[in-house]
Amino acid sequence: MCRMLIALLAVLGVDLWVIVILLAVVLARRRWVSHQPGAFRGAVRVIEGDVPGLKAKWKRGYGRWVRDILVWTKAPFFFRNALVPADGLTGAPRALKPGEVRRLGKHPAAVTLVADGGARIEVAVSADGQERVPGPFAEDARETPGRHATPAPGFAPSSTPPVGQ
Repeated sequence: MCRMLIALLAVLGVDLWVIVILLAVVLARRRWVSHQPGAFRGAVRVIEGDVPGLKAKWKRGYGRWVRDILVWTKAPFFFRNALVPADGLTGAPRALKPGEVRRLGKHPAAVTLVADGGARIEVAVSADGQERVPGPFAEDARETPGRHATPAPGFAPSSTPPVGQ
């Protein structure tokens, strides 16, 4: 896609320096996105329902978690993000069939997430990104009891009334 755009710009007579600057901006943005904490490379698609910014066709990019929101940065230019508030995982990761999603390495897997409103999305990642894709639901993926059952620090109920009452 990016190569076709560069070739089209060259055929249309756009100066070489404009093409070089565009390419440098895209590569710098890709590097910045891929080096964010917890970022993983993969592909995403909607398998049920409607998620703004995503479609039923596999879309490449980088994902990362910000609390319980999946931030999906779409390829090829890495300037558009899809924000997917997630409610949890459904089932165990599944191995992808050969050729189902290309360029993800030898042992890609897909994880199904439940988004707000009951929509379901599937995130495919390479073997090295499989530990990061569950994000805040990693404990649910390991089948441990309730991650959400323990209150956050400072919010535990107290049996003593506050001072001054």
